[in-house]
Amino acid sequence: MIKQIVSTSRYGLALGALAVLAGCASSESVPFSIQSDPLGGHVIYQVSTKGKDGSTDWIYLGKTPIDIKRQISRHDLNKAEAFRIKVFKNGYHDQIRDWNGDEIKEGIDEKGYLFWNPKLVPDS
Repeated sequence: MIKQIVSTSRYGLALGALAVLAGCASSESVPFSIQSDPLGGHVIYQVSTKGKDGSTDWIYLGKTPIDIKRQISRHDLNKAEAFRIKVFKNGYHDQIRDWNGDEIKEGIDEKGYLFWNPKLVPDS
């Protein structure tokens, strides 16, 4: 299911590194820069968790290129297992990338944002 708002479901443990970045704030601003080759791919993300109460909701971010920030609750980030982004476009195979907490922290520390530029592969 695709949603345009952050769901209230619980997020897993691996994104706990983002909670450290948030300090005393109740939410963390996570900057994204998502491209694609070719441009115009739809971008959705999901914060996945283990267990039966984990979130499986996909949240729509828009079409590539995307340069945005999303507010994510510190409480939810503490429960995160993986942060997943999917880029898809008609006539191309879906591309999916997962980040764990260390990779997110490293990406934000290095560039100031999470960056991904998947090459979309034609269906046929």
